[in-house]
Amino acid sequence: MRVLIVEDDPMVMRLNVEYLNRLDDMQLVAQCESVPAALEVLEREDVDLVLLDVYLRNRSGLEVARHLQRSGRDVGVVLITAASELDTVREAWRLGVSDYLVKPFAFERFRDAVLACRQARDALAELPGEVEQRDIDRLFQPVTPATPRRRGDLPKGLTVPTLARVAAAILALDDDAFSTEALLPATAMSRVSVRKYLKYLAEVELLDESFHYGQVGRPSFTYRCLDRGALQALAASA
Repeated sequence: MRVLIVEDDPMVMRLNVEYLNRLDDMQLVAQCESVPAALEVLEREDVDLVLLDVYLRNRSGLEVARHLQRSGRDVGVVLITAASELDTVREAWRLGVSDYLVKPFAFERFRDAVLACRQARDALAELPGEVEQRDIDRLFQPVTPATPRRRGDLPKGLTVPTLARVAAAILALDDDAFSTEALLPATAMSRVSVRKYLKYLAEVELLDESFHYGQVGRPSFTYRCLDRGALQALAASA
């Protein structure tokens, strides 16, 4: 999906980009900080999904949703905002917003919102000329959250020897809580590569992952060991 992010907080923008990069088959079309900039992008680019803040300087992000509704564009909208007032929620519902995330939010909630939009879009594209009830159900019924990976099911691009190296590096740390950067010297891997393995270990519930804004710069993820015995078994599997 082609995604436009509209957000004027640099920290939240970086978080949204980081989370989007963790999902497969997503293309970031543009990052905008204002309503006029977002409308300009929508005029010149094909966009499938807008991740939209409400409080944008002196204007409301709901103007973007209203514009899409008036124009009849087939573009999904997920609100990601601190706005939790009842009037805003009602207006979002009336405008056909696909989902509504209140800051702060976890990656899993972000993932489910974006993937639900993609699933609905795919289901609509696959509808036959004569639609049956089961086809409609795929489009309108709630999406079941993604099932966590099994521990032995490695994602594409991950290998058992490298996973063992990462597990050993985690076990060698003095503290159960650590950052991605703490593993770089011991693994001799790039930050991006280490993050892929840590993401997998969090998915199979061997690590707990938490995000914090921290100082100015890229989003910071902190991990905490949940099952040292399982990590020891992985470290010995190389």
